[in-house]
Amino acid sequence: MDIEFHLLETITNKFADKVGSGGYGEVYKGLYNGKEIAVKRLHPLQGLDDKAFDSEFRNLSKVKHKNVVQLLGYCYQIVKKFVPYNGELVMAMEMERILCFEYMEGGSLDKHIGDESCGLDWQSCYQIIKGTCDGLNHLHGAHEKPIFHLDLKPSNILLDKNSRTAKIADLGLSRLVASTETHKTQMANVKGTIGYMPPEYIDGGYISKKYDVFSLGVIILKIMTGNKGHSRCYEMPQEQFTKHVIENWEARLQGTSGYSSHQNDILQVKKCIEIAVECVEKARYKRPLIKDIVHQLEELEAKIKEMSLYSDMPIDLTGQTSSNYNILAVDPAIELRFLFEPRKDISTCMQLTNQTDGSVAFRVITNQAKYSVQPTKGIMAPCSKRYIYVTLRAQDAAPLNMQCNDMFVVQSTRVNDGRTSDGIADDEVMAGTAVGMVRLPIVYVGCDQVLG
Repeated sequence: MDIEFHLLETITNKFADKVGSGGYGEVYKGLYNGKEIAVKRLHPLQGLDDKAFDSEFRNLSKVKHKNVVQLLGYCYQIVKKFVPYNGELVMAMEMERILCFEYMEGGSLDKHIGDESCGLDWQSCYQIIKGTCDGLNHLHGAHEKPIFHLDLKPSNILLDKNSRTAKIADLGLSRLVASTETHKTQMANVKGTIGYMPPEYIDGGYISKKYDVFSLGVIILKIMTGNKGHSRCYEMPQEQFTKHVIENWEARLQGTSGYSSHQNDILQVKKCIEIAVECVEKARYKRPLIKDIVHQLEELEAKIKEMSLYSDMPIDLTGQTSSNYNILAVDPAIELRFLFEPRKDISTCMQLTNQTDGSVAFRVITNQAKYSVQPTKGIMAPCSKRYIYVTLRAQDAAPLNMQCNDMFVVQSTRVNDGRTSDGIADDEVMAGTAVGMVRLPIVYVGCDQVLG
């Protein structure tokens, strides 16, 4: 809509309720036809301001996506005003450039990120990460000509009132480009936000899709580690940093949800930090495309859904299965990995720890046609450890893209008579009043992945 300036003055109470600000203007809340809207009023400057207004208007007018803020209207109008000049009032011409958007009650993401962590719960963080990725993927790939944002940062990610839905905003620096190739800009025109601009842009003015991917990586790092904590990514070896972040989130998530949910959360944490580290690679050719990132997240969600479906299978015999009843600690806790080689048996080991002061019975469930497990069941003494040896039987070839949909399940329950003998039947193992369950996805990796 083309909205008259005097109407915008009215619905914003003469621009009294400011809700945000940036390098190009201020944002106010208005009430239009009974609905709250955000009114972005650009600073009254000539030249570059016109380019920012024109770029944001033209690009946003092309975009319709749930994770990109929706443009509702605009005002581009010359207003005549009397202003004091040399002791007299003179008539002056002032240009008003205003964009109107849907109003996001949750404000911007940067308000939730502290020095060492994000104040939101993990599922909110994950939905924000996924939503931002989906929105950026739409900008890069849904139109005939890609839209490069070029100023992605937490203050340009807006949230709904529940802080779950994220929308990309502020396309003032964005560019609609004729191809996906790399472009070079004049260094005198280099603009953006320090910390979110990739090295190739700072050093040489080069612009490509990988510019926004680098910015996205910094955003994810800050969501997961805070404004100051994200710098450790550049100070620590990649594997050490990834492990550090996962351990911090494991500690934070402990006791906040059922074990099954906690396990899914950690899988998401692991995938998101791996993506973030790849996104901030100095060499842009090493960074993934946003469409590949979205694909990785979709694959992860499919795996978690499959795990959930698998957990509903009637694999318990007589006991009541409880996903948050965790009496055995399992290491590794995230996934069971096999270094795959064709036509060879590949073995790995896992450790069970009885965390209680009583005896615990356990049994292991997996695809017995493909995997050999020793032992498959037993009783563990209080506060004891037990090693489980798992062998992948020789396979002629790995599945396509090394994708494996197998699961490894450990069930456990207390044994009230204090026995430590392993001479037990399957139904006896599961005869307790509550049954704990740990489910691990089985993952194949190739030698090149390990060496890389």
